[in-house]
Amino acid sequence: MKRILLPGLLLGVLIGVASRPSALWAWDAQALLDVLPTAALVQQTPPFGPWMQTETTELTLQGALSHTQPIVEGLSLSGTVWGMADSLPSQSPLSTPAAKIDLQSRVLEMKLVWEAIPGTLIWDAGKKVIHPSSGFFRTPLNVISHGPLGNTANLTGSAVGTWEEGWVGTDVTLLVGSLSIADFFSPRLEGGAAADTALQYLSTPQPDWQDLARVDLRLGEADVRLLGLLSTGGPGSGDTSVHVTAGAGLDTNIGQAVTVRAEVSAENSQNRMVVTDSQLGTTGAQAVSWAPRALAGFTWTNADQLSVMAEYYYNGAGFIGDDYARLIAYSQNLRNGSFTGPDVLDQFGDFSAAQHYGFARVAGKIDDKLTAAGWTTVNLQDFSGLTGIVLTLSYDTWTVNASLMDAWGNTGTEAGLSPLLWRVDMEVSLFL
Repeated sequence: MKRILLPGLLLGVLIGVASRPSALWAWDAQALLDVLPTAALVQQTPPFGPWMQTETTELTLQGALSHTQPIVEGLSLSGTVWGMADSLPSQSPLSTPAAKIDLQSRVLEMKLVWEAIPGTLIWDAGKKVIHPSSGFFRTPLNVISHGPLGNTANLTGSAVGTWEEGWVGTDVTLLVGSLSIADFFSPRLEGGAAADTALQYLSTPQPDWQDLARVDLRLGEADVRLLGLLSTGGPGSGDTSVHVTAGAGLDTNIGQAVTVRAEVSAENSQNRMVVTDSQLGTTGAQAVSWAPRALAGFTWTNADQLSVMAEYYYNGAGFIGDDYARLIAYSQNLRNGSFTGPDVLDQFGDFSAAQHYGFARVAGKIDDKLTAAGWTTVNLQDFSGLTGIVLTLSYDTWTVNASLMDAWGNTGTEAGLSPLLWRVDMEVSLFL
């Protein structure tokens, strides 16, 4: 009972407030109900059992509540809380929640903002999300991102979800004309297993000390961003090394219709698993220095709000050539039950094993209430990929989405080795 009390209470409050417009003075609320039929390959008796196609239906109910409260002139407090009830977080009928439903909740942001010198010097303290990147399907400059919460981001092709948890810390911003200089510091916050368990429905542990400096500058029609990140676990941590990440980005307009963007980031040292023998199933660890993550793309939009987007992503920590071939062969043998071993293919997340990826998206209005979008992500090394279609109907404070995502490629490709076959999302949203 103690395990579900806090998130259950939070989710109930979110839904209750969202259902009472009279209680929402100066508050913003959103509630989402998702029905997600999915077809995927599921191993019946791991680790050597056969893989069989299985259809499941996952139900999720999510809610978020945001508020900004002025305290005195130049001083305000703002925050966002989020909760979710999920019937099948594993998306496998062989792994269901022990309590029949999985409950999660987080304080996404909670910060005190002080304009020490109005329009010039701003100080934030608390929990906040920092997203310097302007990329859509990959975000190289979001170097301290927790990633999206919930289950909606991947069906739209976006790397950034509807909600994301921030970091506890303090941020100072100096504004001088078209120049902005900011520094965000977040401390290491880990209180041991007991404290982490007690706080799991409020905040994620912060295993590292982080200091993120950002510079934004307007040069003519171009927005230039520079950033540098220092992070370390420090004394008592399993990783006491100092990690350095540097990044730069550029956004500019070409005429009234085209926006072009490019950005790159790289870390001084990053560890990855490599396949040493694909037949025996042996793997090893390898350190990669200054492996860049780079994105370049454009968006064209006409007067009728039809938009076409294309992006290219280079993943320097990914695999290519013989290394990639060994990875695919290893993953095929792992699925066939030839041996047991770690999942090297998805060590950086879904669809991130190769070095070269492309993305395209077309979106537009069908009428005043109905919009449509289609997108595809392609592994440019084996030409497998993901494709999605999204329809959105908006009426007053309600939004209804219908999405379909499909993975395509043979079993000798990255997408073909994914257990996911297809996934549908039918979503109803209420904004207040």
